[in-house]
Amino acid sequence: MKNLFDKELVEALEQLCDETCEAMRLAKASPDLDDLSATFAVALLKLGLATGFIEQRHPGFAKEVEVKRQRVIAALTQEQQKHQKH
Repeated sequence: MKNLFDKELVEALEQLCDETCEAMRLAKASPDLDDLSATFAVALLKLGLATGFIEQRHPGFAKEVEVKRQRVIAALTQEQQKHQKH
């Protein structure tokens, strides 16, 4: 990431990545669904903020993320269907 963006954006993204990881670490220890949903909400918010920061400087980035997300979903679905046939 350091070679992709200016120092200010890299620092912001690194902080958001750290906070996202921390939220997911807390999710692992969630004692109930309410807590789990709260930690997921924080992680998703942080990912959204990071995506938004990059999108501001590189329009189309968020769309590219969504395209790749859909590609992964399709591949996983195809793999799951293949295993169900066997």
